[in-house]
Amino acid sequence: MLDKLPVLLAVSVEQEKEALEQGLGKQSTIEVIVCGVGFAAAAANTAKQLSTKPYRGVINIGIAGGFPKRAAIGSIVAASSIIAPEIGAESPEGFISIDELGFGTQEQQARIDRQLVGKLSHSHHVHEGIILSVLTATGTEKTYLEREKLGAIAEAMEGYGVAAAAKSFNLPFSELRTISNEVGVRDKSKWNFPLAFKGIKEIGQTIKEVEQDEYCLFSMSE
Repeated sequence: MLDKLPVLLAVSVEQEKEALEQGLGKQSTIEVIVCGVGFAAAAANTAKQLSTKPYRGVINIGIAGGFPKRAAIGSIVAASSIIAPEIGAESPEGFISIDELGFGTQEQQARIDRQLVGKLSHSHHVHEGIILSVLTATGTEKTYLEREKLGAIAEAMEGYGVAAAAKSFNLPFSELRTISNEVGVRDKSKWNFPLAFKGIKEIGQTIKEVEQDEYCLFSMSE
């Protein structure tokens, strides 16, 4: 049965894996991999794992930058879709997206698990919307202004790749992130990694609760 298959959780670095597993404990229906930083490594390593056995679905979990007034530090974001804004071509008239070029799409779709997000919202501010997957994290006012126009709530670096891997195996995909910093001019003094990693641990605890409930992950998603 579908609900007996494991769910694959993909994180980018060991610190995220450690925080997530602290919350999860031992779960026979959950597997966690470190897929690497950036959506190329994330796509390759997630696809490699998905090729080993059947899975129920895939969730990309980690920290992210939140756009000011859309996702505050310490909050959680759930992707309605993922956009990779740098895939395309430059021209004298401006940037041309891969969609406009006719070679593919910047966007990957994501599901929001209503049971999981509902439980998380009891103790966290959870924002739903577009999460950007970028090759270079925003660090200047110029880049911030360009990306802010896209209407995203957060930016990270792996979701597009993990989503592409899940799609190639016809599996549902979700992306959940905790906000460690504001998107904008790079200033590490304002980042809060401990709070973000605490949020990842609590995501793990909530996933454990959902898997033990009447409803399992991906049984109530849109």
